[in-house]
Amino acid sequence: MYPYQDSTLSTDERIADLVPRMSLEEKFAQLRLVRFPSAKAKEVPFDLSILEGNEHRCGALYNYYTMSAETLNRIQDWFMAHNRWGIPLAIHGESIHGVVADNTTVFPQAIGLGATFNRELMTEIVTQIGKEARANGFHMTYAPDLDLSRDPRWGRTEENYGEDPYLTSELGVAYVNALQEQGVTSCVKHFIAHGSPESGINLGPVHAGEREFRETLMVPFQKAIMEGKAMAVMPAYSELDGEAVHASHRLLTDLLRGEFGFNGQVISDYAGIQMLHSFHRVAKDAKEAGKMALQAGVDLEAPDVFGFCTELEEAVRKGEVAEELVDQAVSRILRHKFDMGIFDNPYVDPDAARENRNAYAISLTRKTAGESVVLLKNQDQLLPLSENIGKIALIGPNADTPQLGDYTARSALERTITLKKALVERLGADRVAYAKGCTIAGGTNEMLEEAVACAKNVDAVILVLGDNSNNHSGIGWGDPDENGHVAVTCGEGFDVNSLDLPGRQQLLMEEVYKAGKPVILILETGRPYAVCWAKEHIPAILQAWYPGEQGGYALADILFGDVNPSGRLPISFPRSAGHIPSFYNHKNSARGYYKNPGSKDRAGRDYVFDTPAALFAFGEGLSYTTFAYSDLTVSSKHVAVSSDHVIVSTGYVTDAGQQVGIHDNVEITVTVTNTGERAGYEVVQLYVTDEYCRITPFVKRLRGFDKIWLEPGQQKQVTFVLGFEDFAFINEKMKQEVEPGDFIIRVGDQELRITLEA
Repeated sequence: MYPYQDSTLSTDERIADLVPRMSLEEKFAQLRLVRFPSAKAKEVPFDLSILEGNEHRCGALYNYYTMSAETLNRIQDWFMAHNRWGIPLAIHGESIHGVVADNTTVFPQAIGLGATFNRELMTEIVTQIGKEARANGFHMTYAPDLDLSRDPRWGRTEENYGEDPYLTSELGVAYVNALQEQGVTSCVKHFIAHGSPESGINLGPVHAGEREFRETLMVPFQKAIMEGKAMAVMPAYSELDGEAVHASHRLLTDLLRGEFGFNGQVISDYAGIQMLHSFHRVAKDAKEAGKMALQAGVDLEAPDVFGFCTELEEAVRKGEVAEELVDQAVSRILRHKFDMGIFDNPYVDPDAARENRNAYAISLTRKTAGESVVLLKNQDQLLPLSENIGKIALIGPNADTPQLGDYTARSALERTITLKKALVERLGADRVAYAKGCTIAGGTNEMLEEAVACAKNVDAVILVLGDNSNNHSGIGWGDPDENGHVAVTCGEGFDVNSLDLPGRQQLLMEEVYKAGKPVILILETGRPYAVCWAKEHIPAILQAWYPGEQGGYALADILFGDVNPSGRLPISFPRSAGHIPSFYNHKNSARGYYKNPGSKDRAGRDYVFDTPAALFAFGEGLSYTTFAYSDLTVSSKHVAVSSDHVIVSTGYVTDAGQQVGIHDNVEITVTVTNTGERAGYEVVQLYVTDEYCRITPFVKRLRGFDKIWLEPGQQKQVTFVLGFEDFAFINEKMKQEVEPGDFIIRVGDQELRITLEA
């Protein structure tokens, strides 16, 4: 037995023993990933002959096709037998909102998880995801996606937790911790700043100054790595201020490894190295692209060999590229395999996956869907509906078309509960009249006429509109038009230039409304849409995102009051594409100087014929009950109360941009009371405003949230602890600093001014 095979030795000792034994060819083999065509991957028994010639690609295996335990174990045996040192493969997969496999639970899409504002629920969800990933043989999944969706035209808006760095950080750290607790490595993506592409087009250049980058776009990754201890990172396809991320030593080494202290592995996004040549045009050929990526800090190329090619290998052999860079990358890949126990037990338990999608998991995804739905409007308390309601018209392209979002196994369609199925089960087929009305992006006058006729002979109309996302690589979930064409309107690579509802959906909504019956609008979308007409005319609006495989049941639970809606918007709804950017945490000068907004009927200033304000703002969401806030107080070891505000001597001092001398935090306490007649969750949100600062301050920033359950009449005290980061800004040296002065704390309708003194 060689020392590296001795599990009693430290990882560093095992790496130090193994790497010098490896030839250059063997080292390069560890820098490459292998994958197989879907049809071949799912064959049982797996045809081992397809592996011939793949000995040079044995760093990892991408399993997107629910390969059986038997197949994975046979592949593992083959690769271990075909390299001298018996180095096993690491199995990689996807798990944005559930493991992408045929036998796993589909939770609401990530944007819906963001809407829950619930750290504890996220931990519970991802614990289940981790168990199912491990049962399917995964050692690593490419999740969570920590990009900030600052432009909702971007199709990948659905994969993120919204626009806010604090919310995304809190949920992202919860995700990383829960996944890695189950023995599955979290590969956070897309490092870094991918979520603000030019024109909203996927992979477009990102324009952000160093300060904006550090105070917003960078924050979730910094937290996931420094607090969550994420063990892998996937760079963004995009360029940041002219630097293609896959070729940026500044971002992948100086920032990631130097400033953040990251010691895991960096895995290229799929064809990310190839794009240095074909897309970004910074490398003239494959060898140069590979050299740039290796020098920047990329360790493993996926999915196919392009930059980490034989030409680059030859350049290393000739001394044109330092072999130390290869050794460094190999060591990081081996570290993962040693630390995760892959060397000592590379095999999948054939019986483990039997516990996937158990009763608990199915119940959990239904509960999660219930917490992700946001009630945006409820005029005259139209909702919840009475169980004694007569007949309902269910209309719309998504009323009976499962929409699960991208990065989902297509087989999940077979078990997804649509709203039509849930309502028919609940009310009976005779009380549910159904008409599609249109397709996602098309339809006919005959379809429209059928829907309008359907709406005239019922007691209420439920209209389900929205997107058709893709499950992966451009494959839509269904809903073909009359010519059989499926329009994919959201997901990776499906961006839009307008935030109007796709196709004939606006027309359908207006014509159904004219039927004169109460209308409940449900939006199953992966992004916010500019539903200005709906806000003005439709009495009840629910934003449901993609609510997962039990989504139909969860929506019925909310419609009839079994569940009190508690979702809050993780992203602002612009009034039009022309209002982008529309995020809430903007600078004071960002939404107009004249404060004289116009309208369609009266010209004004800032916008001549409109207001710069969002249609629905970040954090909004209604309930079937009411909550009152009171007794907002601040406490600290060093507090003095004056007649009009609180003075806090924090000791927050900076020296040459560094945080020193801190001796106290600030505790903010508020009392929340359920003043209504229904039990429910309330999302308590705390915002901080720095009134004056030499670097222009934000109008406000979310710096705390808690989701609490209250019975009717029940009170609870909620306490938030604020520290240095919550009051800090990025100074001229690009370091955090707290400047003494006045800050406003807002929780609910309560407001408190405090003065910080050094």
